[in-house]
Amino acid sequence: MSKRAAAAGQTRRRIVDATRELHTERGIAATSWDAIAERAGVGVGTVYRHFPSLDELVPACGAVSLELAALPDPAGAPALFEGLATPAERIARLVEEAHGIYGRAAKEMQVTRREPDAHPTVAEANEAFETTLSALVDAAVAPFELPPAERALVRAMIDLDTWEALRAAGLDHAAASAAVSEMLTARIA
Repeated sequence: MSKRAAAAGQTRRRIVDATRELHTERGIAATSWDAIAERAGVGVGTVYRHFPSLDELVPACGAVSLELAALPDPAGAPALFEGLATPAERIARLVEEAHGIYGRAAKEMQVTRREPDAHPTVAEANEAFETTLSALVDAAVAPFELPPAERALVRAMIDLDTWEALRAAGLDHAAASAAVSEMLTARIA
């Protein structure tokens, strides 16, 4: 029986992985059950047997995506900046945290941003991403008493879209992080 359970678990994971890949390539709404089955290497009936509806499949995908993202707890964001006093130190930590999330889960974040209405769990994942990023910004700039417009600028500079533009321009992780950190530090200092 344990071999059967293990095989079922592997099939289930293949289905989830196939679905996540298709969601990032095509979008949630454009992903069909047939495409999922084909990508997972199983029959459509097998997909339905493991996930009778989107209400089972989408949350399973979301759980894996959030696990990959490894978001820090928003309530614990201030602790990430303890002992860092200078703008350069605090901004560098902020940028590394945000860019680390993107490095782990940029595709997943893109999907949640594009299709938050696809399923309630997608909206919840998007809210988790946004809440975490806002908490990181708030914690990083707390000692500097920035006006709202400056805080909004910091948030925009560490945003997924900015990270993607830098990566598309040919900057690797280290170069993108350094560029954003230097620009923000110069602005705040």
